[in-house]
Formats: sequence, C-alpha cells, structure tokens
Amino acid sequence: MGVGDRTYMRGPRPAAEPRPLAQWAVGALVLFFIVGLVGDSARSDLLGWAELRTPGARPWQWFTYAFVHDGFWHLLGNGLLLWWTGAIVERERGTRVFVGVLTAGTAVGALAWWATGLGGSGRGVLIGASAATHATILVALLGRLEDRITVLLFFFLPVNMKVRWVVALTAAFAVAGWIFSELPMRNDWRAWRPAWESSVAHSAHLGGLLVGLLAWRRGRQTETAPGYAQREMPDGRTAYSDHPEFAHAGEEEAPEGLSRARARAELDALLDKISARGFGSLTPEEKRRLEELSARLR
Repeated sequence: MGVGDRTYMRGPRPAAEPRPLAQWAVGALVLFFIVGLVGDSARSDLLGWAELRTPGARPWQWFTYAFVHDGFWHLLGNGLLLWWTGAIVERERGTRVFVGVLTAGTAVGALAWWATGLGGSGRGVLIGASAATHATILVALLGRLEDRITVLLFFFLPVNMKVRWVVALTAAFAVAGWIFSELPMRNDWRAWRPAWESSVAHSAHLGGLLVGLLAWRRGRQTETAPGYAQREMPDGRTAYSDHPEFAHAGEEEAPEGLSRARARAELDALLDKISARGFGSLTPEEKRRLEELSARLR
C-alpha cells in the first residue's frame, strides 16, 4: 500500500475518533467528587460504600476506593496525572492495556496498603486514584527517560528536568514516606517512630509503581521479537519494519543495499503506527528513519 492509498491521505477527513478512555476516567473522578460535595452539604455519607475500610472491607471496595478523593487538591493531582500519563498509555499501548494497568494498579495498591497495617490495629480508610496513576506514570515514562519536561511544583512553580529525575523522585518519595511515616504510624512499634505524620498511603503508591514496572517490562517483551522489530497496534494488528518475507523481493535495490520492497514495507509500518497512535508515538530513531525512507522512495 502506498502513501497515497491510505484513507488519511485522500478524500475528506475521517470522522472524529471516540474520546480517549483516560478522559472518561477523569470525568468519573470529577463526578464522584461532586457527589461527595453534595453528601457533605446534606450531612450524608453518599460515598461510604465506595471507600476501602478495614476490617470488614467489601469486595468491590478494593477497586471503587480509587474514585473517592479527600478534597480538591487531591483530585486535581490525580486527575492531571491520569489525564497526562493515562492518555500516553492508552494511545501507545491501546485501551486494553490502559484498563489493565489501571485495574491492576488499583488492586495491588490496595493490597500493599492493607499489608502495611497488619502489625497495628488493622483499621484504616483508603481513598484516591494515586495507586493507579503511579502505575500509569511508569508505563508512560520509562521509555522516555532522556526527554525533558516541565513540572509544575506545587502547581505554580515550573521546573524543567529530565524524565528520569521525575521517575526517580517519585519512587524515592514513595519509599521514604512508607519507611519513615506510614509504616511506624500504622504499626505498634516502640523502637521505630514516624519521622513525620501524614495521611498519605505511600504503600499504595509503591504497589502502583510495581504494577507499572511489570507492565512496562511486559510491553517491552511483546514489542520486540527475535529477528525483526515487531510492534503491536492497539487494534491488534502487527507492523513489521524488517520481516523476512521482504528480504529477497528481487526488485531494484535502494541506497545502502535496501530493496525498494523492504523500504516500502518499512515505510508502511511507520505510517501504520502514525495512523494508529499519532506522529508523537514515533521514537527519534523512527522519525529519522521515516525521513530517510521517504527521501529514498520519491
């Protein structure tokens, strides 16, 4: 298939794609927050059924707790992270992976929080989507460690830094908060006291980070197969940049010994990726390769 044969290169512009699921997820968080405000004003606990409370937690509460937030800033932080990193995961990995990461991050985060309090009274309440967003952070950013982004500290102070430092600081804060604050606060220890008191569930963040790391590594394994580069598209299609069937096409050789058939196949794979995930999903190497192949086939 040539460039001109693709639907997005001819005729009217295709109909608008459905709104990303990440945006719907953020909308659900906002909706729950509004319901909570209504309950507070009416002096009624409208969201008590969704919070994860121990002991006596209900099965659904291990997941629904993620929709409940304690105040505007709690919601804003998780909402922005989910909108940003969740959209990256959904665009580049597909909706199924996005939903799986959110679900697993929420569940494992809850389990980590529950296990952290086993040495104490075992009582507590867990709310917020932080575990899920920490999972999407790793899946979205681990492949971009050398990129630079601007982070708004405290929502107003812009700081430009490499992605690797954002990931490292996020993980370091979760570990430090878990060891020096949450663990001694939720357990009856005499020799180990909290360095500071906080209601942040750092253990849930760690559970989310673990899910994100495993999901990212799993994605790396499925993206690359022995012998040629393989990419799985969100709709289940597979694109090949160097498939054996194009190794001996018998056509006129392009520069650097690459046959026109193989060059065309590799270009088609890159264009398929752009069509499915957008131009921003290409790595710097793939962008350079796209320019080279386009120039060769003119």
